[in-house]
Amino acid sequence: MEKGSLEKIGAAFTEMNRHFEEMYQATFAIPEEALRERKNGSMQVAAFHVNWVFGEADGYEYLEFYRFHRFGDEHARIWEDGTIEQLDTLETMFAFDPKIPGDEERKSEESARRYENLLKELAEAGLLEEMPYHTMVNSFLVLRKEEMQ
Repeated sequence: MEKGSLEKIGAAFTEMNRHFEEMYQATFAIPEEALRERKNGSMQVAAFHVNWVFGEADGYEYLEFYRFHRFGDEHARIWEDGTIEQLDTLETMFAFDPKIPGDEERKSEESARRYENLLKELAEAGLLEEMPYHTMVNSFLVLRKEEMQ
């Protein structure tokens, strides 16, 4: 990967959000000061909550963000050359085959384990400093089902 500038990160983030801006008439842009000073942060835009962190891997800088929305999240890493790497999101639903005995329980356990692992990764990365209430509730429901029964 060719070493680039943080300006490409900001440009890639802005381009990714063009359709959101057209739909919601609101700007989804990392503040210039945050880009320049590599400040982690968060912002609320319309019904979306976005957290971001800066990092480095193999000598290249990146901006990683997690965009929360009750109809679906987005998680990506934008490298300094503008390359966008789509990453996993917290998912509360899973599919199973009711014709296969025990499939629902197996898939439920796999889904909860995946959710918990990703939640830990996001927390370690600093992407859960601020979380919307719906994500807190979903996390409780996914990880603490046995307490609800």
